[in-house]
Amino acid sequence: MKNQYFLDESGNTGDLVKLPSDLNFANQPFFSLSCVGVEDCDDLTNYVDVLKKKYGVQGDELKSKNLYKSKPNFIFELFEYIEKKKLLFYVEVVDKKYCIATSIVNHQIVPPYFEIFESAEQTHGFTNELADYLTEYLPLDCYEAFFESCISKSEASFLKSMEKLKNYFTSSEFKFQYKKEALHCLQETIKYYHNEKSSTPDLVKNFIPIPDISKNGSDIHLLPHVHSWSNIMAKVNKFHNSDISEVTFFHDQQDHFDDILMYCSEQMKGSSAVNPFDPTTDFNIKGDISLEFPDSKKISGIQLADVLAGFISRYVMGFAYSEDAIDETYHNIFMRLVELNHSGINFVLPISRRNKLFKKINS
Repeated sequence: MKNQYFLDESGNTGDLVKLPSDLNFANQPFFSLSCVGVEDCDDLTNYVDVLKKKYGVQGDELKSKNLYKSKPNFIFELFEYIEKKKLLFYVEVVDKKYCIATSIVNHQIVPPYFEIFESAEQTHGFTNELADYLTEYLPLDCYEAFFESCISKSEASFLKSMEKLKNYFTSSEFKFQYKKEALHCLQETIKYYHNEKSSTPDLVKNFIPIPDISKNGSDIHLLPHVHSWSNIMAKVNKFHNSDISEVTFFHDQQDHFDDILMYCSEQMKGSSAVNPFDPTTDFNIKGDISLEFPDSKKISGIQLADVLAGFISRYVMGFAYSEDAIDETYHNIFMRLVELNHSGINFVLPISRRNKLFKKINS
């Protein structure tokens, strides 16, 4: 069947804002979501069965975590199916700590309520570089103060977060190349808050990310799954010329976040949002969105998406974040995916890490 897209994620899918903090994220520092269009899952299943016999892979379900280290050649041949069938695919890979640093920058240092720079391009460039720097060097107490401001939503917690940032920005440890500009932005945010708080109820909420709501009614702060799903939907929508009325998405079972993903889908209907830095997206969804959550054990398309998401996460961590040598097989797999769909892989990573990947891609 045409217009079937299968999705699965790699990495803990929970929210990033928690106390006590864990900036190692239970040894899962990345989140990735992949989406692949498969017209004939029976044909894919037969292809996978042949590979299983060839490589001695047991079990009904393919899992990237079981294949990445032990059977990279299996992954190489599995992804050959994408090439042979010319399957459309997208992957979002997110550095979770960078995601938090970006949120701190966009909500509490350079919020969109007043203009500091002359153009959107200048703002975008500055915020990217500052988030990159903070990912590497921001002290733990600044992260924890930000988390507390998100959770309690009180003036006291917000001002404490701003104070922690100001103390760091004025210290000798803060060696950001645009230190003066960063401090000026922070001071303008504080000034804006004090000028506007009397006339704007709950103004503090403007300086924290809008939470998603779980099934039990509690707030979920910074869920990278939502951002990744929105981007992938926008890419599929663009590919289908802004008409996905005949498209069905099959996402692996989500016991906790299915309602949130469905809500996100509904919110994108008729959206006027635009990403000027990514022309491959169209966030204006027209018509109903078909999203189902089947059991991955029964769907080969979802299993392919699992291996794709897991491979990209593990490769990025092994190559861009480690000095250890990587077997050439992994480079070959990665480069083949890039050649098949360069714009289909979105790296939500610090600039320095992205540059290492792009240098490899362009070499």
